[in-house]
Amino acid sequence: MEAFWFALLARAAVSAGVVVTATVAAEAAGPFWGGLIVSLPIGAGPAYAMLALQHDAAFIAASALGSFAVNAATFVFLAALALLATRVRWGWALVGGLVCWSIAAALIRCIEWDVPSAIVLNLAAILASLAATRSVQRNAITPRGPVRRRWFELPVRAVMVGSMVGAVVTGSRALGPTLTGMAAVFPVAFTSFALLMLPRVGGDVAAAIMVSALRAMPGFALALLTLHLAAVPLGVGAALAVALLPSLLWSALLMLTHGRRLVSRMYILRRSPPRA
Repeated sequence: MEAFWFALLARAAVSAGVVVTATVAAEAAGPFWGGLIVSLPIGAGPAYAMLALQHDAAFIAASALGSFAVNAATFVFLAALALLATRVRWGWALVGGLVCWSIAAALIRCIEWDVPSAIVLNLAAILASLAATRSVQRNAITPRGPVRRRWFELPVRAVMVGSMVGAVVTGSRALGPTLTGMAAVFPVAFTSFALLMLPRVGGDVAAAIMVSALRAMPGFALALLTLHLAAVPLGVGAALAVALLPSLLWSALLMLTHGRRLVSRMYILRRSPPRA
């Protein structure tokens, strides 16, 4: 029993360290890069790595399908948070986003999903979310100067992430694969990030970060789908490694597109006639 709790605490601590490091980097990187970083599989990835030590490939594949289906609720969460951040106080914006996620996840839980239907669900959710947030300003400027954190902020993030990973891993046998997969993609990284960033940078910047994350999240969805399809034929270890590729490739595509837009904008500015 002591060995079990030590292993669980070690897993939670490693996962918390990964998420905290990523969100700290995202804070200083601006809306585009911040959204890109925080949308990487920094929460679910460590959780699945821990689950792989306890369960076989079939369990991981079924969990990944549950995660892939409920990932549509994360699109709803990000869209709701982006829309609310500029309209209400930051606390209400975060509560509203979590309520929207909970409702969407509960509705998704009522249906037994297969791969084709889960793909359609995710496509519908991302397209609707992008359309709903079309009016959100994407070029908001992050306040200059060093990031000042209160002493408890990083420990709070670590506790939130560590608790989530520990709960998912510990309860996986009782929950079963589908519910475990759904719990593994609860937006704990986004929640901790928003909890500490919203009051610091304001609604406009926070909304821009969430829209950037929304555009990056299809890569995470593809990673979950790849994990589901590859877990049984390749084995869990190889499937986890392969599942990272779609997320990284999608992020690389977004970076390339972002870079081309910056170059085009600089070219236009250089060609513009000087003002009188």
